[in-house]
Amino acid sequence: MVNFTILAGGFTTFIATYVFDSEAGSLSLTKQNPTGENPSWIASHPLNKTVLYAVNEIGPVGNLQSFLIDDNGFLSLVDTAATGGNGPTYTEALSTGEVSGMNFGSPNASFIATNPEDPARFVQSASPVVSFPVGDGPSNPHMSLEFNGEVFVPDLGADKIWRLKNDGGEPGNFKVQGQIDITPGNGPRHIAIRDNLLFILHEKTSVLTAQPIPSAPNGTTLPVLANVSIVPEEAKSLNGSFFAAELVISEPSEAFPDPLIYVSNRNLGPDFDARGDSIAIFEYSALLPGGNGTQTDTNTDTTTDTTTGTESTPAGTDGAEQPTITVTATSTLSSAPTATQTIKIAPTAFTTLVAANTPAKARRESADAEPVAKRMVKYHARRRAEHEQYHNHKRQDYGYGSGDSSSASPASSSSASAPASSSTAAGASTITLVSGSTTPASPSGTATATATGTTATSGGPIVATATPTAATLRLTNQVFTGLRQIRSFAIGKTEGGGDEFLIAGANLDGGVAVFKRTEGGRNLELVVRNEELQNRTSFVFL
Repeated sequence: MVNFTILAGGFTTFIATYVFDSEAGSLSLTKQNPTGENPSWIASHPLNKTVLYAVNEIGPVGNLQSFLIDDNGFLSLVDTAATGGNGPTYTEALSTGEVSGMNFGSPNASFIATNPEDPARFVQSASPVVSFPVGDGPSNPHMSLEFNGEVFVPDLGADKIWRLKNDGGEPGNFKVQGQIDITPGNGPRHIAIRDNLLFILHEKTSVLTAQPIPSAPNGTTLPVLANVSIVPEEAKSLNGSFFAAELVISEPSEAFPDPLIYVSNRNLGPDFDARGDSIAIFEYSALLPGGNGTQTDTNTDTTTDTTTGTESTPAGTDGAEQPTITVTATSTLSSAPTATQTIKIAPTAFTTLVAANTPAKARRESADAEPVAKRMVKYHARRRAEHEQYHNHKRQDYGYGSGDSSSASPASSSSASAPASSSTAAGASTITLVSGSTTPASPSGTATATATGTTATSGGPIVATATPTAATLRLTNQVFTGLRQIRSFAIGKTEGGGDEFLIAGANLDGGVAVFKRTEGGRNLELVVRNEELQNRTSFVFL
């Protein structure tokens, strides 16, 4: 018998302990461990597996809690610290000893230091709150991700990926050192990094994108290399309202050698699919400078453009000359030089992130030829008001709705950089994509050959990087789960074969379900469902 103990947070006053017996195909609820209110997100310590952290998503000031885990997966509370902001929605234990608290209802975050001798004990006096420079604009930080000495924070309200670093070497002291700008209205929710590509799941448009990471510290934004809508095709027949939630990239193992991207759809209604929400599974490949690439697709002969449903030969695989895109940074200061960088890029992998900046007349004329991703952007823009009204009600239920600014229009953000259609502040640099002479016309017209909304502030000219210059995202499956409103899911650990399984929970109904990863991870098969509890919103495999 192979048992896996799994912890599950949610909008209750406890963290649930489940035991999954993979041979018997059973999932048993063994305990409801008392906690503070709304332990919506939980995370384990990266080295000490007996320590668990959880946020209390409450207002006007939320909390971070620590627990010790016994051999049965039962919890005992150790410490509680305030996050310094409203409604923390995410936590992560950093390798440097801090634990993050992302205050979704406030334009700030905390990185609370822990005792080096006892990581379950907080040292809050050494951990000032970090504020994000949005002025009076909206800000809803939703996640933190440690990478290469930085912490990346997707801000759903500000349409930014903030880049933070430790300020002066003292534990718990962080500062914003740069940003990656997102086209207004997309709402970056969760992120992942693989092969120096930044994958972003945008809540408001249900779009998955891939783009290279600029060198730090700066405010440069490099072009989006690939984007796809994650919404199932069947959604067209529903009066639903889809908003993306979770993004996980699987770790390679002997049983599952290819890293795959798993993302969750979340339908807020009013109409729902009887099969529940789906988890979409994507393969990706990245082209490095000089033609070297990483490939997760076992079929290297063709790639599928999921925005058009067509297949094409990847650039550089048939010996033909690869198209180029020229990236030009033009300073608004007359004395500053213009920096130009030409990179190789596969035109079929590059599409515009959003269609919001395209003139209305042009959008109507090209409606029949528009990619799915662009049509979904416009569909979600129409449903955004309902979505934000729903979230405002939920925030009021959890006690942090009154001061939340997330309902403001993303386009009204008074952030450091302006939308592409407006002029930038003095000294800023505008990154413009110009099609190379060898680039063929895009199937949907010239609009898809232009990086709409890639305006960014920069401290200097563009610096060439050894990052991927092209990427593809290919949908392999849409797995309907029987769960309504999947906020999160988790894949088991590679040790002991736990990565054969994925667990997901419903925000509304459908309970908690365990799926078996099949076909190399490209499909999911339901193993067992437990409906004793609803509203399970985050998971940790022990």
